[in-house]
Amino acid sequence: MLKEIGDQPVAVLAVWEPMLPTDWTSPTGFVLRRMRDRRVRQYWDPNHLIARRMGIDARAPQPEPDCCERHGILWDLAAVYPPGAMWTDRMPAAVLINGPIVHIAAEIANRVRAARSGQ
Repeated sequence: MLKEIGDQPVAVLAVWEPMLPTDWTSPTGFVLRRMRDRRVRQYWDPNHLIARRMGIDARAPQPEPDCCERHGILWDLAAVYPPGAMWTDRMPAAVLINGPIVHIAAEIANRVRAARSGQ
């Protein structure tokens, strides 16, 4: 997906969290290399702090995802924010928040391109 959008200046935050029975530790180097790009920052969130916060802040004008919840925790989800968006006391409204990521990769790339071009 990052190759699709080329060298556009984006920041990607990948938050790994334990959701499946096999997720008992932080991701290994093998897993982390899946997103080998200078624009990606990867984090291990064993207590689901980010996912829970995203669930709390998922109210208008924030679009609501139609998938990706397990035991009340969001996962396998992508959120695209417009340039300059800041997460302060509340998550900014995303232009896209949905998943599973593998199924919406093209839509993510399209939204990033559109946001970067001001559309």
